[in-house]
Amino acid sequence: MMTLTGLVRIRLRIRKHAACWGAVASMLMHAPALAQDVQAVQAPDSGDVFDVDQAQPVAWQLNIEAPSPLDKLLRTYLDLARFQAEAATQQSQGIRRSELRRLVASAPEQARGLIEAEGYFNATIVTRVSDEQATQPNAPIVVTLQVEPGPQTEVSKVQFVFEGDLDAQLSANEPGAQALVAKLEKSWALPQGQVFRQVDWSAAKNAALARLRADGFPVATWSGTSVTVDAQTQTAKLYLVADTGPAFAFGDIRVEGLVRQPASAIVNLAPFSKSSVYSEKHLLDWQERIQKLNLFDNVFVATDLDPTQASATPVLVQVHELPIQTATTGIGISSDTGPRVSGEHLHRNVFGLNWQAKTKVQIGRQESSAQLDLTSHPWPGRRRGLISAQGSYLVESDHAVSTSQQFRVGQLREGERLERTDYIEFQRAAVRSADNEVVANASAISGTSQWIFRDVDSQISPTKGSTSLGQLTGGRSYSALDEEGYFGRAYARVTWYQPMWSNWKAIVRGEVGQVFARGKVSVPDTQLFRAGGDDSVRGYPYRSLGVERDGVVLGGRSIGTGSLEVAHPILSSKPGLLGALFVDAGDAADRFGALKPKVGYGLGVRWLSPVGPLRLDAAYGTKVQRWRVHFSVGVSL
Repeated sequence: MMTLTGLVRIRLRIRKHAACWGAVASMLMHAPALAQDVQAVQAPDSGDVFDVDQAQPVAWQLNIEAPSPLDKLLRTYLDLARFQAEAATQQSQGIRRSELRRLVASAPEQARGLIEAEGYFNATIVTRVSDEQATQPNAPIVVTLQVEPGPQTEVSKVQFVFEGDLDAQLSANEPGAQALVAKLEKSWALPQGQVFRQVDWSAAKNAALARLRADGFPVATWSGTSVTVDAQTQTAKLYLVADTGPAFAFGDIRVEGLVRQPASAIVNLAPFSKSSVYSEKHLLDWQERIQKLNLFDNVFVATDLDPTQASATPVLVQVHELPIQTATTGIGISSDTGPRVSGEHLHRNVFGLNWQAKTKVQIGRQESSAQLDLTSHPWPGRRRGLISAQGSYLVESDHAVSTSQQFRVGQLREGERLERTDYIEFQRAAVRSADNEVVANASAISGTSQWIFRDVDSQISPTKGSTSLGQLTGGRSYSALDEEGYFGRAYARVTWYQPMWSNWKAIVRGEVGQVFARGKVSVPDTQLFRAGGDDSVRGYPYRSLGVERDGVVLGGRSIGTGSLEVAHPILSSKPGLLGALFVDAGDAADRFGALKPKVGYGLGVRWLSPVGPLRLDAAYGTKVQRWRVHFSVGVSL
């Protein structure tokens, strides 16, 4: 006699395999006892493995047969998989047959929605349920979800339609509108030929809308977007309709919060003029540049995006001024120049002339200096005036003494990435040996143009990008120890930051310089080159690599140095603390042919502090055959 479980199994096969209807019916016609037994038991009408003891928890397991990475996707988001995970971690008390039936019934549609989001619109999804309790009473119900995804759907067409002022500008063939549309289409993140995924579709729409809003149409919206998928050809056509609204332009600038500082210090920094096209990037860049003035501790730039004032959108700048004067003192130590004490005073509007004045005095065991820097508030065109006077006294590593005096007048031009400084300078430099004998002495008047280019992810602690510095100088020396005459100078330094695999970071640095002058013409030592020290060739004392004359190291007319460093976090829990390996090489000489690169290598520790990287290195100089400790803070250009 057949048991109820056996009947349930037969009826499940009938439902899952329609081709067996005739064979099963014939068996029932020739088995009256079996039919009577079935009537006596009165099995439920909806016969399958879930029909018995629906209120009791059941043991079950889920098998997912799908190619990677779809199997992981289904195990993460499918309700059946979630219930199974909860049961495995004992967060669930089990599941009833009726609930399991509901989950199994909804699994194909839910799975289809998940894999369609990944671009599979022609998938075959089959569920199978087996119950072996007839032969193994404690065996679980096994639910199998089998997925054959088929090919992924690719984008075959992308079409943009514009409404609002942008449409009118395009009809009038305005270059700005055409350039914006070209930029929008070029940057579209889901182009023709790419696999269509729902997450990419959403991200592409958000990015395109953000670009429209940032470049002149801040109230733009999508008035309609659609995707037409052809499951037979596995292609998708994308249609997007953007209502850009009115085109916005900048209007008047209003500044609030000023007490002692002039509004021109803010307005002259603006990267736009009245009636120019609205740009969100211009506002953000402007706010950052105002903060860098060191005049305000709080800066907020905003616009009122009122469509009725779109042609002249007012701009509001709210600031809070820093104290008009500040004074600081400090104690420090450097592996290059030893311990020191310093004092600094800053006046943010000296004599009400719209100039900042910074005075700094430093007294150290090896180096002492005094410096006065006058910097104007921004002038029109994002220019600033510069006046500087400086004197220094430095005891070199060979106990020679270098003294210098400089006076400089110039102008600074600030761009988004490029900063240019042009100045005329008087300088005098002398070097005396340990026996107080004058080894070098010259004065000069020169003109210099300097360019600094920054393209890094952070100016304080960069990890990706590069910084470059270039200088061109021409001048004439006089009051020289040797001959007076004309000279030229060229110098360049490049630093490249690059993240690598497994959280490693690389820093590559190189510098090259040359002074051009007749053989006997004296050039101030401050215009010549030396190598060695924290930001040069580690393993050698500061400014110790140069040209030796009368037992004293002087600056050379040529320099070439390079450095390679790799760093990695010491602990995964402290990503700001890194260990580093490095190798440096370089030299300074009277000409490039005389350069004999000195090599230093070693290891160190880096801490990404709020004021910049703190570096502590132990370096071995192969020429001097000894170890040397170097430490410094900050980023050097």
